[in-house]
Order: sequence, then structure tokens, then C-alpha cells
Amino acid sequence: MDSFKMELSRSVKRYDFHPIQRMLYSQDLIRISPFLKRFIKYPVCIVQPESDEEVLATLEISRRFKIPVVPRGAATSAYGGATTLKNCMVIDFSRMNSFEIKNGCAVAESGVVWLDLEKELNKAGYALRVYPTSAPASTVGGWIAQGGYGVGSLRYGDIGKNVEWIEVADFDGVKRVKGNELKYYVGLFGTTGLILRACLKLRENREPSNYAVKCSFKESLNLIEGAYHASYMNRSLSKMVGCGDAESLLLSFEDQKSDLDFDVELGNKIWKRRFYLLKAAKNANIIFTEAVLPYETVSEFYQKVGNLAIKAIFTQDCVVMLGILPERGYYSTALKVVKFIKMAEKHGGRAYATGMLFPHKKILDEDIRDYKKAVDPENLLNPGKAMQSNAISKLIRLAEMIP
Repeated sequence: MDSFKMELSRSVKRYDFHPIQRMLYSQDLIRISPFLKRFIKYPVCIVQPESDEEVLATLEISRRFKIPVVPRGAATSAYGGATTLKNCMVIDFSRMNSFEIKNGCAVAESGVVWLDLEKELNKAGYALRVYPTSAPASTVGGWIAQGGYGVGSLRYGDIGKNVEWIEVADFDGVKRVKGNELKYYVGLFGTTGLILRACLKLRENREPSNYAVKCSFKESLNLIEGAYHASYMNRSLSKMVGCGDAESLLLSFEDQKSDLDFDVELGNKIWKRRFYLLKAAKNANIIFTEAVLPYETVSEFYQKVGNLAIKAIFTQDCVVMLGILPERGYYSTALKVVKFIKMAEKHGGRAYATGMLFPHKKILDEDIRDYKKAVDPENLLNPGKAMQSNAISKLIRLAEMIP
């Protein structure tokens, strides 16, 4: 360990071995019971690189001493992607947070916070095409590493469709990835390489016009055409976020719409509270569960789970269904999460992401496992995630067998 510490001190400027820091960096937003915490290992240390060179130096130390690395953004994910399952080094990218505008795109380092980036782009006349609903805290590298949909995905698709290229670091150096090769990194939680920066596609900065429609979920499916963003809240969630007690559809348009006779005041209120659930996750005993459903079966799925607090985000090719469960007994609530995903799968859907919880799900292309072995033969890049089982995911598989 002394030689490891000496090598680390020579290679990077900022690192931390303090026990409290190691404890704080051992998991992300995911809620883990005391029993399951026995499967979590505190990291050996935390590294905060400030350059590509320091990231590569950390990877070289990882390979030399056979200590895995776990990349970390803001840890706002509830899929355990930044949770440390082995003695490892956590690479905290928060100090790699610069960006620039190039050829109508934003080139942003991994640690840039989405909402901070959006605000700066707005000053220059640009805006992000998509960003996550955790934008006030989550980072560019973190969301790309998880993959998924967010605000703007109805018009522009998932985050993968809005990335021109990314630069990643692995044990062979830094490389730029684009096109079809993005599938080996987007949604892989850093298991195939560490995202250093991304070139993000932008749109013209136009403040959206927002409208609310009080309607049933089935009716909402016929109203979303042409919108930049659309989301639906059932009655339980509307009450939770302080937006009345009716089921409401939010419609946001890039262009002003003077011909729509919908509720503008409520629409603007819901729009301004689009980040509320991130705050709720940090301050309340609630557990989130997410699934992706095809449009053809989502109404039937909604009827089965509508007794929960539900938010639906409409995208180009699917609907993201978010269920919010108050924690009334950890294991009984966790079992409801499992049943939510099982119900989605019965309706042709899938879990939203893999991370630590669902690496056994058939979400990723088959050739990605071979790619992982090629770029990380010693399994040092965030082991036990995305496509590799772990003790907690094995317990989830057992829970899935419960009728």
C-alpha cells in the first residue's frame, strides 16, 4: 500500500484516503438496506483528476496494482452505477468541468453540470437539445454513461442521438468515438472506458411555450404530436409536486402556439417544477422505479400500475414510466420495484437502465460483452456493472421468481 500511495502522489494532484470520504463515495443515490450494505466495499481512495493526463496516470496505477476504478459524476443515479462493489479507486470527475462552443456544438468535459451548461449556452443564443430531469446536479459524463431519455426527448430522442462524439480513456490511451461505436459506451456505466468529454448537438435558444391539459393518460397519447417535450402526471404525483389534484399532461413547444386553448398558467408551473423529483429523492424516504414501454402497450401498463404516483415522459420511440413509491418497509417496497419491471416486461417493455441492479437484463447488444473483454481484459473498469452480475443483482434475480 505504501508503494501505491507513493505512486499516486507522484501522478495526480488531488487524492483522498480519509475514512469519511471513502464512506461517502461508496454509493450513489440508490437506497441500500443495512443487510445489503455488506456487499458494498469502501473505496481505497478517491482521485479527482484535472486533466486527461491524470486520468491516464490513474488508469496506469490501476493496471499496475490491480485495483479497479469506478467513475463518478454527481452520483444522482439510483442504479448503483457509482456504488463500489470492490476495493477500488473512485475517479471523481467533478474538477474536469470546462466547456466551449465549437461549430454549433458544445464540447463539454465529463464533470460539467447539465443545468450550468444550459444557462451558459443560453447566454450565447444556444440551448441543449436534451437534458436529464436531474440536470441541476447531474453531469455530462454521468448521464451519457447511464444513457436514457430526458427533457426534449420527444423531439430529439435519447442522449445517444444527441452526441456527435465522445472522447474516452482506457488502458491504451485516449480515443474519439462516434457513430455506431457510441453503443459501446453510452449506457455502459464506464465499464468499457472513462468518458472524458462529449461533443453535444445544440438547438437555437428559444424559451418553450408550456401548456397543461387535464385529461386521461390514454387521451394524452393523441395530444403530443409536434411538441418538443411532453410529460404526464397522475393525480397522486400532481398532489406530491403541488400542481393540483388532477391528472395533467404538460406540452412544451419550441415555437409559440397561439391556437391552443390549454392552461398556460398550470403549464408554466409544471415546467418550472420539472426538477422537483430530484429534490424529493434526496429529502424523502421514497424509491423510484423506471421502465421503458412501447407506445402500443403503454396504456394497458398504465392501467395496471396507476395506483402509484406515476410520471410518464414521452419520447420519439417509447414512453418512460417513472413510479414513485413511499418506503414502507425496505424489502416490501423493493419487491414492488421488481414487480413494476416485471409488469413492464410482460407488456414488451424493459428496465430503464442496467447499472448494478439489472446487468442480467437483455438491454445491451450481445457483442458488447466481447468488446468489454477486449478493452478491459483484467476487468478493472467498474466491475460488476452493466453486463456483469454481482451479489445484489443475483438477489434481485431471486426476487423476480416470486409470483
